Amino acid sequence: MFESFIFRLQGVHWGPVLGKQKCAANITKGIQMKQFFRTVLVGCLFLVLCTAQAAEKDVNIVFIPKSSDQVFWELMRIGVDKAVQDDGHVKLTWRGPAHNDDTDSQIKIVQLYTKPGVDAILIAPTDRARLVESVQKAVALGIKVIAVDSGLDGNQHLNFVTSDNYAGGQLAAKTLAGLLQNQGKVAMLRTVAGSASTDDRAQGFVDYLKEKAPKITLVADVYGGGSIGKARHSATQLLAAHPGIDGVFAVNESSTDGMLRALRDKGLAGKLRFIGFDSTDFLLSGLEQQEIHGLVIQNPTQMGYKGIQAAAAAARSQAIQNRTIFTDITMVTRTNYKTPEIQKLMCSRC
Repeated sequence: MFESFIFRLQGVHWGPVLGKQKCAANITKGIQMKQFFRTVLVGCLFLVLCTAQAAEKDVNIVFIPKSSDQVFWELMRIGVDKAVQDDGHVKLTWRGPAHNDDTDSQIKIVQLYTKPGVDAILIAPTDRARLVESVQKAVALGIKVIAVDSGLDGNQHLNFVTSDNYAGGQLAAKTLAGLLQNQGKVAMLRTVAGSASTDDRAQGFVDYLKEKAPKITLVADVYGGGSIGKARHSATQLLAAHPGIDGVFAVNESSTDGMLRALRDKGLAGKLRFIGFDSTDFLLSGLEQQEIHGLVIQNPTQMGYKGIQAAAAAARSQAIQNRTIFTDITMVTRTNYKTPEIQKLMCSRC
């Protein structure tokens, strides 16, 4: 009945087919191919739906900052809240210690939220070593942990969202060395021992001076504590012990604030070259009056935004591309701090 038959499926030419038997066989193959393509299509649609559902899964994220007494964390909270809003499926809990030297309280907060129902913890560790045990217990319970701002020892955390703090320390040293024409005596005021971010800044500062400005001598390297009051006291002692120094570097917001207050107390503000880290209205007043000659500014808003993105992705078991995610740093001076770009970085109310 059929002298010849041309069979086409999905645009594929199957050639001439002679005879009823061959025709029936090829029709059967065609039906099977249609069923195969239909199965593949259904599978693809199912995969797309599953991926979409995973992306929209509601997740509970706990953010544990280093402290609640610094503008830096206010700026980070802006980025965190924006990321939560943009995601639309994140329930956020924000809780941290009062000061960045209160590691005991931060450990207790981690322990408090190591419980079923918490999908991810985003933490800025006050101590890179002491937080490890409590974080490991959270991970053992299935909670995804992301470090932000400061690192943790070990590899229990999935991502690390941070400024390039070593590069920030080198930028501070380069700027200070230029102000001192690559010679003189300088001092460094740190915050608390064990803080990975500020330790990296200090190391970058020291390494730059050794390699690029060997005629500058670091005569004092002091830990000033985690609050402005403690930093001010330590800075006062440092200045008294080294009256002939030419410049100072302070590694974070509280140490920069404490150093500026100590310099004003002793009538030395503006007489020493001073590079700090982070910004507040008080520090910007020092910059405008040339009592501070440079501030290394991070982008905590960007850091908070990317931190929530990473935590939400981890909580949904989505693929992780880069374990370390760097955010921007900028040197701010009296000549550029009023530009719109810099103002946006520094403003917690913009």
